[in-house]
Amino acid sequence: MPSAFPVPGTAGEPAAAVRRVRTAMSEQTVPSDSRIGPDGRGVAVTVYGPWGSDVLIAPVDGPGLPLPTAPSDPAGRSRHTPRWLPDSRTVLLVTEPVRPGPPVLTAWDTRTGEHRELATVPGAVEELYVSDDGTEILLLAADDGAERDGMNLGLPVRLGPAPAPVSHHPDAGRRRLLHAPLRPADGSGLPAPVELRDAGPAGLTVWNAAWRGGRTAVATVSEEPLPAGYYHARLARIDLADGSAVTLHEPLGQLAAPALARDGRRAAVAEGISIVAGRPLLLDLDDPTATAVRTPGAEDVTWTGFRPDDEDRLLTAGWSGTGSRIAEIRAGAVTVLHEERAVLGGAGAQPALSLSVDGRTAATVREAPGEPPRAVVAATSGPDAWAWRPVTAPDPAAARRAGGHGDLARLRTRDTVWTASDGTPVHGLLLDDPAPKPGPRPLAVVLHGGPSWQWSAGYAPADVLGLAPALAAAGWLVLLPNPRGSSGYGLDHARAVVGACGEVDLDDVLTGVAHLVAGGEALPGRSAVLGHSYGGFLAALAAARTDAFRAAVVVSAPTDWLSFAHTSVIGGGYEETYALGDARTPEGRTALLDHSPLFAEGGGATPVLVLHGEHDRITPPGQAHELYRALARRAGAPVELHVYPAEGHEFTDPAHLLDATARAEQWLARHTGPEAAPRHGTKDTP
Repeated sequence: MPSAFPVPGTAGEPAAAVRRVRTAMSEQTVPSDSRIGPDGRGVAVTVYGPWGSDVLIAPVDGPGLPLPTAPSDPAGRSRHTPRWLPDSRTVLLVTEPVRPGPPVLTAWDTRTGEHRELATVPGAVEELYVSDDGTEILLLAADDGAERDGMNLGLPVRLGPAPAPVSHHPDAGRRRLLHAPLRPADGSGLPAPVELRDAGPAGLTVWNAAWRGGRTAVATVSEEPLPAGYYHARLARIDLADGSAVTLHEPLGQLAAPALARDGRRAAVAEGISIVAGRPLLLDLDDPTATAVRTPGAEDVTWTGFRPDDEDRLLTAGWSGTGSRIAEIRAGAVTVLHEERAVLGGAGAQPALSLSVDGRTAATVREAPGEPPRAVVAATSGPDAWAWRPVTAPDPAAARRAGGHGDLARLRTRDTVWTASDGTPVHGLLLDDPAPKPGPRPLAVVLHGGPSWQWSAGYAPADVLGLAPALAAAGWLVLLPNPRGSSGYGLDHARAVVGACGEVDLDDVLTGVAHLVAGGEALPGRSAVLGHSYGGFLAALAAARTDAFRAAVVVSAPTDWLSFAHTSVIGGGYEETYALGDARTPEGRTALLDHSPLFAEGGGATPVLVLHGEHDRITPPGQAHELYRALARRAGAPVELHVYPAEGHEFTDPAHLLDATARAEQWLARHTGPEAAPRHGTKDTP
């Protein structure tokens, strides 16, 4: 249906703009990971498009290699996770079959184009490591049936058709290390096929690892194979020869981004909370009883790496507000090398770098407002340090400003800051189309998940179904808040919601709405709230407790923390990390219910649209059904539930994404437009 409010100056009706932009976002071809060759002359870039993924080799000194519009593999298979061998010519990568099946480790001669299959991998490859001398490989692989985490869509690993029945037992679905020597084949420059050996560690699940060759690796490990175990993981030294593990560090929160020095005696890791962006820790592997050295002043780190040219210096990449920061740590002192309002991303959608063997050149993927993602390189020192040069061209459709890319090109991204009720400064982004005439607009508040995720200053923010740029193009003023609990503003800011979920962060959101209304940017009484995952939890809570919003859209959200604790694959880890309650005690069960939107009261009747994936394992679909039935029984306001088949925690099917965004736009138009019936007590204040 057409939107109920007119937007002066917007090309076409708002509903059409939403469909056009969401379609353009689904059709984008974008680089997601960039790995520089050992000699610093070429970059292996993983590219994702609607057709799948592929790897291309871009010369560092080239004009910017065009992105592919179809996979280069004649069989249509997807390729990803490229890793260079020391010859700067051979790349190892993972090839995925068209139909469900095990992935294949493949070697590629980038000069001749020759490919060779090295091994069929008995699991989904989550990381591929090559030893410094190129004579060994190590894979981190998830067993068939292993549960994916939220960043991997909340779906189980399937290497073939789902078994019937699907069986569960406590030791199933682990992530393990697979090791193999790498030898040259007779008469060929490519390596010979290998036999992968299970390197353990025995009885443990590996979540991430660092390795340079030999028998020693460092990894975050837990006994629990479900993603809940990640919330209790510790850092361990792994002996790949016998599969044993020695604990190096028991964290205060969660761990990510481990790194290992070339001498094998020092390690680094980031310690944070949930989706980790945290503080770097340095450890001495020769003394496992030694206390990790925390480095004050370095915050929101998502990648660590010892400088190849001077391993007494640790490089880090991470968030800085809505942008990115590169820093160096030496003898406990932190030096910020580069900071910018852009995303310097890697395969995990968080800031990361790839370094040449001499450490003089770095590669990453950069995107910023108005600039589609491109693989880039830069010198790490000298007068041109961190001056990024693109090695890939923008997405072809984006470069032509065709279709919805023209709408995206017009969007404006602005920083905004306001003060919460207790005086805490809160930051976020505003997204809008500056073309319409000046004046207040309807306000859409779009809440990210995590909560330790964030809105960053990128090209087209895709969280929450990609609704933010689509609604901005349709004439809305879109607020992307980073309330307490978000990354980018220090670990204390991220931990501020522990024991206070749905309290201080909800106040941060509501005071942001009041700030924009008072400042004349948002129309009074014309605000809506939308959120995904934890953001959906906040949106549902705001709808139940307050009268601040005329409509709410809740996507893939936890709504009943007690049932979540027993049915989610992160249950037993997540709610304990955020001190929501302990399902094992009567008091804890009461606390979980008290934190749940399902039982929240105090506000007026806010219309709620619920969207969920049928196969979501992070927030199982029962969470959506519970909320829908509770609201339908109260009959205080309209409520709808739409469950999308075969989708997990994040929707991936372009048709489903388009349908969901269209339903969201229709819902907002119906309930927030000037012709919608006013609700008693509706206001845009906390």
